[in-house]
Amino acid sequence: MASNNKITKNGIAVAVGVLLVLFGIWQLAEQIFGLWYADIWAAISLAIRIIWPLVIIAGGIMLMIAARKGNLSLPENRKLYRSTSNKKISGVCGGIAEYLAVDAAMVRVSIIVLAILCWYVIVPLYLMFWIIIPQGGNKHYNTWV
Repeated sequence: MASNNKITKNGIAVAVGVLLVLFGIWQLAEQIFGLWYADIWAAISLAIRIIWPLVIIAGGIMLMIAARKGNLSLPENRKLYRSTSNKKISGVCGGIAEYLAVDAAMVRVSIIVLAILCWYVIVPLYLMFWIIIPQGGNKHYNTWV
């Protein structure tokens, strides 16, 4: 009796057949409707170009209002470390969440959304934080971070 976990030649053939059918449908739709995905991407790109500056403006306004009302409670005398207990990749998002006393999932989702919108800034910045910010519990902390 054959195990269900093994990949069989029939299973591979079915998977390749499904991919060929989907690719054929895509090519047929492209011939009939033209480059429809280019129009969709143009609409998404336009929305991102309009929404991104508005998000930055809204964040700045919210920060100014919180500072004026005295509701801005930034941590004092705390040091930023990469988290050793709350990490998915390197602990950068977990460390930022612990530093700001917020949920790590919020930080991760924010970083992912920002990386989608502005990957050429966020990805190098994340890698730089990975290198510069020490792991939690290290005694040698860079004072310029």
